[in-house]
Amino acid sequence: MTLVLLFAACGDTSVALEGAPPLSGTPADAPWGTADWTVEEDGTGDFTSIQDAIDAATDGDWILVGPGSYGENLNYDGKSLWISSREGQETTTLDAQRGGYAVQASHGESSETGFVGFTVQNARDAAFYVELASLHIEDVTITDTSGSYTVFGSGADVELQDVVFENNTQSTAGIYMSRGSLQANAITIDCDRGSYAVYTGHGYAQIDQSTLTCGRGGYSFVSEHTTGTITRSWLVGNFSVTNEDDHPYDYVGLINSVLEGSMAVTYGGLLIRNSVVDGGGVAFSEFAEDPGTPQIESSVFLNSTCALNLTATTATVRNNAFWDTTASCTASVYVGVDGNLDDDPEMVDAASGDYHLTARSPLVDAGVDDSAYDDVDGSRNDIGLYGGKYNMDGGW
Repeated sequence: MTLVLLFAACGDTSVALEGAPPLSGTPADAPWGTADWTVEEDGTGDFTSIQDAIDAATDGDWILVGPGSYGENLNYDGKSLWISSREGQETTTLDAQRGGYAVQASHGESSETGFVGFTVQNARDAAFYVELASLHIEDVTITDTSGSYTVFGSGADVELQDVVFENNTQSTAGIYMSRGSLQANAITIDCDRGSYAVYTGHGYAQIDQSTLTCGRGGYSFVSEHTTGTITRSWLVGNFSVTNEDDHPYDYVGLINSVLEGSMAVTYGGLLIRNSVVDGGGVAFSEFAEDPGTPQIESSVFLNSTCALNLTATTATVRNNAFWDTTASCTASVYVGVDGNLDDDPEMVDAASGDYHLTARSPLVDAGVDDSAYDDVDGSRNDIGLYGGKYNMDGGW
């Protein structure tokens, strides 16, 4: 069996900050035609148990599950299988019954392994456990999970599409990824009593069009020695990035996203572009022999004591807007140079989270003046969420 990882974990590949496109892999393709095996709660299918279908299946098979509540703990057991419900998560539940893991893939399952269209509940340790394997999770609601993590990956390639985390009581993280790759699109995490919504370490991460909420006292995102991007997303809770001294270009970029909290970056690079930081500041610590370079541009900073605390020999801070905050926490001067403004941004209703610009806003056509940064309509980049090619409203 061939294990296919979208990104090699913890490699030496550096990504220049200037272009900073989102990382991208090849998403798993859903099967079509007729399922190889069917599972029906009423006994009209090949099996009444999903695990029995897994045990009978071979690599590449498709298992189609009918509506019902299935009290099981599933293990792919090294088989690359696609498991999907016929009618979706609203009518199909995997109930782990307070067992350890609801779904486990830990024996080299390939990138054609999927779990689609279920409500997953009552896992004691984690809803999904993926180790040295790949798993695509789509159209899933995860609820009533306890333990340290809701989704755990180690040396793994995990893709999440349209996944909702709710009413879970994990103590550490909604998603915990170590030495692997995480791709998440349209996910919603309320970390409840956990410390982090997402943790990634020694790997790669791409998060798009997602909402990560851990409260202003918690952490929406934490990474160590990770390269990646967060685009078109809304984060509530602090943001922490720690990299290694000899990896100055490792970074997790915040692009066309909202951060309600503070960001702290140690080592590595710092990239914030076309984003809004509301109610917090950004700190960059340069005490490395080979430090990274902060790059902050076309973004809005609101409602904090001071916005930027950058202990960096060199930094690119250009075409940003600072309002109801002091731009610099140090002796650096930002406002009035390099296109940085402190004018009223004239947003529609920033207090209620509507950061669209009114027609009279001084931020219109005031972002970085370079065609590579143009808005999706071809005009000069607007400062804020709705400028640039990764526009919060769509784009690319």
